Amino acid sequence: MIQAAIVGTGKTSKRYAQHLLKAGQAEIFGIYDDDEVNAQELAAEYGCRAFSSFERLMEALPTGSVLVVAEPEDSDKPSILQALKSGYHVIAGMQGYHLGDIQELLASASSSSGGRLLFANPERFYYHNRDLKKRIEDGAIGSLGMINSKRYCPLIPDDDVGVPIIDGGAALNRLALKEIDLLRWIAGEVDTVYAMRASIRPLDYVLVTLQFRSGVIANLEAYSGYPGAYTSAVEYAGSKGVIRYDNRKTNAFHVHRRADSDVNPGTRGFSPSFRNPEYDNLVHMLDCLDKDKEPAMTVEDAFETMRVVAAASQSLHTGQPVNLFSEGVGNDA
Repeated sequence: MIQAAIVGTGKTSKRYAQHLLKAGQAEIFGIYDDDEVNAQELAAEYGCRAFSSFERLMEALPTGSVLVVAEPEDSDKPSILQALKSGYHVIAGMQGYHLGDIQELLASASSSSGGRLLFANPERFYYHNRDLKKRIEDGAIGSLGMINSKRYCPLIPDDDVGVPIIDGGAALNRLALKEIDLLRWIAGEVDTVYAMRASIRPLDYVLVTLQFRSGVIANLEAYSGYPGAYTSAVEYAGSKGVIRYDNRKTNAFHVHRRADSDVNPGTRGFSPSFRNPEYDNLVHMLDCLDKDKEPAMTVEDAFETMRVVAAASQSLHTGQPVNLFSEGVGNDA
């Protein structure tokens, strides 16, 4: 049984604690948070130890254990590096890192004495994304040529996210990042990036155009602070047809609340499912650690995605397209 310690006590960390208990592949050894009260409260809920010092957690944690850093912050990087160098495994969220951070973590995890580093990416475990990828690979729409996608999200308070907004804004680093990784997974590696942004706090909108090595072109819209409901839609156009997904058209249930309701007023649609991609992703990563298997998304994958995000950020500053190879983005990060 794998021993796991959770870093942080935010909403995502609490969900991962529930996933760990449900999976039955790991025991929660302890909870670490620099807020001792929060750590004790969550530890009491899950029947484990609370730590307000990362050093004390490292001293107590059994060899070969795994740290789950669901809500990474800049201040967590030294702790993660220390854990990897000490032979502990780390499961971390991908958001909140700079390109250089990923490169440094990759170097540490690649050392002979280092633990394994796995990045959580539930997007690749959504059933509709897996189905879209399979249909495209099977030639359902012929040769892929054009992709149009959008990801709109209502404003998320910083306290609910727990990750810093690094250079480029919330739309690029919280929303477009997920879509870029998903499109890389389906369409292959990116060659050139061009990005435009409009931001009037608290609204943030970014349009990213990607040219893939295969010649495929993708236009990606990401909008943080969208006044409507969460929206995720994509259209893949090929030589023989078009395939689309739109979460607004797949919602089986709708909840309507009065405008004066104190709990999420307005209308919310959702599609019930027995599958939880976040849970499936965690089970997969635990299995990879237990059986020494290759994860669905490697650290190298995460690095390549962050190279594209860094290129988009560079394009926002220069107003020019950025070629990832001729300009060597991330080669000396």
